[in-house]
Amino acid sequence: MLQKVDGKHVYVVEFDKVPDLPIAWEKEDDKLYAIALARAIYNGTISEPGKYGISVEIQDGDILWNAFKIIEE
Repeated sequence: MLQKVDGKHVYVVEFDKVPDLPIAWEKEDDKLYAIALARAIYNGTISEPGKYGISVEIQDGDILWNAFKIIEE
């Protein structure tokens, strides 16, 4: 689900099991977030189930992404 957090678009995902690669997407608008999620899983930034926020930015043709765990208290 795409949400706006602190003025940035953040895709929020929650899963009980870390998804298998490759990551699929349904809407073209979700493609960059799916790529970022796959990279975060591949490099170990996301390695356990939970709720995560993923932000994506295109800069000089590169995809800059950030993935972080969301902890609700």
